[in-house]
Formats: sequence, C-alpha cells, structure tokens
Amino acid sequence: MRTQSTMLWIDRGSKYIGLAYAPTQGDIIFPIGYLMNDQMIYFHIADIIQRYGVKTIIIGRPSKQKDIQERISKFINSLTYLIEKDEITIETIEEDYTSVESWEIISNFKKNEATDTVSAMLILERRKISKTKKDVND
Repeated sequence: MRTQSTMLWIDRGSKYIGLAYAPTQGDIIFPIGYLMNDQMIYFHIADIIQRYGVKTIIIGRPSKQKDIQERISKFINSLTYLIEKDEITIETIEEDYTSVESWEIISNFKKNEATDTVSAMLILERRKISKTKKDVND
C-alpha cells in the first residue's frame, strides 16, 4: 500500500472503465489500465482505492449527453456507499473529446480498452493543470 495519497481518475464507459492515478502532490500520471464494467466493478475499485491510497476520485462526465450524465450520477451514488467510511472526495470534470485525443495518441481509430485508459490519463492531466492555474491565480 502506498504511503502517499493519490488521485484516481475513472473514465466510465458502458463496457470498460479506464483508470489512471497520480500522487496528489506530483506531476506524473500513471495508467492503471481498464476494468470490465460488470457486477464486480465496485469490488475492484475498492481494492484499487486501498492499494493506491486514494483520497480523491475524479470521474469524467460529458457536458451535453444527458443519458450518460444520468448513468455517471448513478455510478457516483454507488461509489459513495462504497467509500462512505473513508475520507475520500469525489469530483467530476468535463471529459468532452478525450476519446478523440486518446485515439490520436495511440494512433488507433477503433474504440477499445486502451482508449479508455489513455482518456483517464488525459482527464487527470486536465484536472491537475486546471488546479495549478487556479492556485497560481489565487
């Protein structure tokens, strides 16, 4: 188990869930990989939370697709029950166009589990950049 607290980013897709993490005070983002989005997903996420010392969970959410926003809200509610005893915060961040960016990075224009993992890394990077800009402006 890690001694340093980390942030976990989740790119929730209907088939796969992409995961990435970064130390709260670090600049490097690491891929975890992907999980099948099935009935075991919450057990796997609980294990990752413990293993990586997660204190913040960031979940990507599209800004316009209402049906996906609803599914992500239900996912967040279920995660809340999972972590209710821990001191873990859950944030959402706009994830529009991360799939397109990840396809460009891996040069594969077919959606698969690798794009979900890269999307998770991109969103975590966006979040870290926006936090840094906010801290500088404060």
